Amino acid sequence: MVKGRVMKVKIKFLIAFIFLPLILVSQQRNDFSGLKFCIDPGHGGHNPANDRQVIPDPGIVFWESESNFQKALLLDTLLKQKNAWVILTRYTNDYPDDSQEPSLSARAAIANANNVHFFHSIHSNATGGTNTSTNYTLILFRGYDNQPVFPDAKTMSSYIAPQIKNHLRTSTYYVRGDWSFYPDWGTAGLGVLRPLLMPGQLSEGSFHDYFPETRRLMNQSYRKMEAFALMKSFMQFYNVIPDTFAIIAGIQTDADSAKPKNGTRVRLLPENRVYVGDYYNNGFYMFDFVPPTPHTIKFETPNYVSDPANLNVSVNGLHFVDKNLILNLPPVITATQPVNNDTAFKVTNYIGIRFSRSMDTTSVRNAFSITPATSGSFTWLSSGQLLFFFPSQPLLYDTWYTIKIDSSAKSVGGIKLDGNGDGILGDPFILTFKTQSQPTSVEDYSNIPQRFELYQNYPNPFNPETIIRF
Repeated sequence: MVKGRVMKVKIKFLIAFIFLPLILVSQQRNDFSGLKFCIDPGHGGHNPANDRQVIPDPGIVFWESESNFQKALLLDTLLKQKNAWVILTRYTNDYPDDSQEPSLSARAAIANANNVHFFHSIHSNATGGTNTSTNYTLILFRGYDNQPVFPDAKTMSSYIAPQIKNHLRTSTYYVRGDWSFYPDWGTAGLGVLRPLLMPGQLSEGSFHDYFPETRRLMNQSYRKMEAFALMKSFMQFYNVIPDTFAIIAGIQTDADSAKPKNGTRVRLLPENRVYVGDYYNNGFYMFDFVPPTPHTIKFETPNYVSDPANLNVSVNGLHFVDKNLILNLPPVITATQPVNNDTAFKVTNYIGIRFSRSMDTTSVRNAFSITPATSGSFTWLSSGQLLFFFPSQPLLYDTWYTIKIDSSAKSVGGIKLDGNGDGILGDPFILTFKTQSQPTSVEDYSNIPQRFELYQNYPNPFNPETIIRF
């Protein structure tokens, strides 16, 4: 009888042990209590031999090891806020001696020694060449695509991939087994996953050699977006009740140059939180832990139009509000050919006007007039900052002309022209000049061209060193 009871106890214990992971996953949870995670910041030590260095702009240096490390620290905080037990495979990114950096097997050994439930290695990707467009998300687990060593690793990877893709707005995502992804390696696979005794995966969140992404990966708030994506994936896998708070993020660009703006200011109301942008040429901003109520986002970058956006924030929402910033300084005219009050302008010349900013070309054409009336054609260069007017025929000799661009002309951002340069928008620009006197010899007449043709300028129109062939 006693022996039979012992057998029953052993069987019950075995059943409980087998189904314990299933219970941990299937039951809805309030947090990560009782769960242990090992987070591995890939690479380390600012060592070009083992690290990835990218310089997208002069003075801006990206190291993958530092980016991975910062993401891991941010994820560590987020997981611990939900009562998870977390250990990192490294707590520094400074290794005077490269041999001190933990090896791949040593990283896995940390996870094994601490009997964690899940292991995750954080990386970013690279093409190895000149990358002008590639920026997708890749998650790798151990095994073949359809035959994972740990099925839970593939399941977790299938949660992580779309989360990172959505938070970083990469182009697409892939979930692959490392044996399938690296067929030449056989079943060796990734060294950091090979020794694991529990499910684990490696994320290549985005491509750090795609320069727009390189610049964003320099931003700590952008790195936190990936940390949030990973935390939400763990929550999804372990059936943790989703958060109610939301995230609001976006990229701000200068409307004239179409380039991300540095040093931006964004205000979130009604909380009156202010985000100040960095100077890594990414234009990124982010507000986290935003309650699901109506909000106003005010873009307050100095010298740009303050333009609020209203947003109904959803429960556990991920909202992107990008903004083209419009310079609130009106465009002015910085140079002309001819200069104002010129009294000897050649009748065979064309008219040139340079604006301080890229212009709405249609509005300028509609605002342009020349007296006496002269037919001609328009050509724009320098992204809409440089206008040429080519008369259909040579101008009249010894004649005063007036060119007017009225106040309806505006920049691409919609700011009206400051024609007289007094700092107040909405007044016309007026240019007067007189053409040369009529030639008095046959030799002078021989210089009159039969047609106009504009060749490439170099280096800059209206600069004394510029040459324009025609």
